[in-house]
Amino acid sequence: RNDSFLREIMVLVLVGRYDEAIDFLATNHFHVREGGGEIHDVYVDAHLLRGLSYLKNKKFEKALSDFQKASEYPENLSVGRPKNDRRAPQVAYYTGTAYEALGDTGKASELYKKAADQRVSSRWSEARFYQGLCFSEFGQKDRAEEIFDELIDNAQRNLSREADVDVFAKFGRQQTEQARKASAHYELGLGYLGKGLRDEAKAEFEKAVELNVSHTWAEAHLAELR
Repeated sequence: RNDSFLREIMVLVLVGRYDEAIDFLATNHFHVREGGGEIHDVYVDAHLLRGLSYLKNKKFEKALSDFQKASEYPENLSVGRPKNDRRAPQVAYYTGTAYEALGDTGKASELYKKAADQRVSSRWSEARFYQGLCFSEFGQKDRAEEIFDELIDNAQRNLSREADVDVFAKFGRQQTEQARKASAHYELGLGYLGKGLRDEAKAEFEKAVELNVSHTWAEAHLAELR
């Protein structure tokens, strides 16, 4: 069953067994229902997180390879490339960091600018965060600060309001209150992290993981801050 197999792969990514997850993703064909692009998010997560582990261990070429693969849409995943990819700013940012580590600042700047120029929905908090980082990379600190402040304000508003009943949430499935709060704490953590407030960011990521133990990127940022 594709859904059960996908959950197994998600757990492998969550516990850091990226090689196994990537091998499964590369050697199996997935039949995805309409609107079900979750498998590609798992594919991106696996390659970005493995790339970050390579980057941390100064294996820059391997990191770059994983980051570049994260931008692909393999046929076996049965997910087409969207016109406006919400993961693109994140992938571009990390790919740029790998190029910088390899001494190719020109290519890195090209990627940062591409990500910063992308039209990104205000609902895509993670994409906005990486756009902010990209603005910082080429000197537009004020624009970056504006984005990080927007993330903080939006997250605080979401945490202060009662949960709305959203029958259109994620292909018709209403988010649970815990998942909604976890997302808001994560967004707040991103805003703080962008502004360099590491202790505040760490506290918010901890709350996000407490509310949603499967929050891959809250856990990843926490590991880095620890």
